[in-house]
Amino acid sequence: MDFDQNKYKVWKLPNPLLLHWVINPGLAFNELVLGQRIPKITLIDKTSDAPLIEKQYVPCPHCHTIHDARLWGKKGAFKNWFGYLCPQCDEVIPCLWNFTSLLLLAVTFPIWGWFRKPLKAKWKSYKKNKQLENKDSELIKAKDMSAIKMGLTFGSLMFCFMSLPQIISQDASLKMILTQVAIWLVAGLAFGGIMKFISGRIKI
Repeated sequence: MDFDQNKYKVWKLPNPLLLHWVINPGLAFNELVLGQRIPKITLIDKTSDAPLIEKQYVPCPHCHTIHDARLWGKKGAFKNWFGYLCPQCDEVIPCLWNFTSLLLLAVTFPIWGWFRKPLKAKWKSYKKNKQLENKDSELIKAKDMSAIKMGLTFGSLMFCFMSLPQIISQDASLKMILTQVAIWLVAGLAFGGIMKFISGRIKI
């Protein structure tokens, strides 16, 4: 699919922001549980002076429609386990996969693999109904957000889901606990910084 190079900047791998999504193991929770995904290709309108979050577009490789990326904001940001459902042609717009997510899916494939097709059909029907319900909803706009607060919240949640169960189940040393806290603190602040860059209007 060709794009107007004078109008759009193309974001795809190995873009650093997309690489972070692919290699950060903590984001497997976002993908597999929350259903948060990132499209393989995102277009940035170079002719617009709007905040970055308001000038991102997602192209559909099937019908070649270029959608406002904010269609997958707010409630639309969740339950996208199979990708983004194109509102125009009802095909699935390909999204990136986190490496840890792929590993977990491969290990558990004998459990869920048999049901993939019916699950996908049911999911497509569900997402289509949600799109119809929300078709008149106002698109999100960039707001002032605290990058540090967002990062600390993300890091705390990831620590609780990823590290705390391991600490509880083992005779964890103080050094191990502090190491895990430090890891998720850094990861959380990095996440907040990335969101700051993406939104363009986040206050420290």
